[in-house]
Amino acid sequence: MNLAHLARRSLVMGTGAAVTLSALGVPAGWPFVGKMYIHQYDPQAFFDGARTWLEVHDDAAATRRNLMVLVDEVAVTSWRSEDGRAFQRRVDALLAELRGIEIRAVVTALTLYTVGAALAAMVMFQFLVAAAMAMVALWVLTAAVTPLSLAGARVLAVQCLIKLFEGYRAVESLLNTLLHGCAAALGAAVVVDVGLEAARGDFGGVRDLAAATFAQGPMLVWGTANRIERDLTAHGLSGLHPAGRPWPSARATTPLPPGLPQLAGAKAFNDLATGGQTVTGRYVPEQAADGSYSFPWD
Repeated sequence: MNLAHLARRSLVMGTGAAVTLSALGVPAGWPFVGKMYIHQYDPQAFFDGARTWLEVHDDAAATRRNLMVLVDEVAVTSWRSEDGRAFQRRVDALLAELRGIEIRAVVTALTLYTVGAALAAMVMFQFLVAAAMAMVALWVLTAAVTPLSLAGARVLAVQCLIKLFEGYRAVESLLNTLLHGCAAALGAAVVVDVGLEAARGDFGGVRDLAAATFAQGPMLVWGTANRIERDLTAHGLSGLHPAGRPWPSARATTPLPPGLPQLAGAKAFNDLATGGQTVTGRYVPEQAADGSYSFPWD
């Protein structure tokens, strides 16, 4: 099964359970909806990216082996002049660069596989949470035959949902820690590689890194705006004012004004139907053949 579809089904199931519970006087299901809206992932994209980086590793390794064979053939001729030594130094530098590419490719592939596996686990866990919510909603609905049984079911349902949400947040915290660690690993690999080159007096890597970062500028700006829109929508779905950074407020965790949660729900439905954010989703920067993105003034 496509995990991206499973993530959407989890959101639909969780939302349906939250609506049913709310109609039965148990609003404790709404905090799940905002969280499930945020955790809409497509792990397959990370697995595909990891395989691409492994292909880069294989290509670099093959190139290095072929180069070593050529160098060995040249060495047989006993080329021991100054030109020969200069040639050997350049070859050694090129071989070291190819080894660096191999190492970075493996590190990147392993990181992407780790992220993809973590997101896949989160999607499946979220589906189980949504299924548990649906079972709680069905149980409360069944208990609604008499006012007394409904009152007791409401109390137990709230307790169950509170415990379930605590577990959900614990898993979410572990996921965030892992993702931040993976991002730090990739960043460290780049910094170490560029730093070693700079220490040897080669600042080409620094210039390439700066140029690549600038070329990705439009996507970085768009990604930030897209995430802000996503987080605001999720907070709207929760029905509460956001708490903590980066949304500090004296009204944190208090109910939102009437109408905003409903508006957020309509927007979230449109996001799922169109496959992107309602506002920023229409302005995805266009990517050039070399992987860069064009600026508005280009």
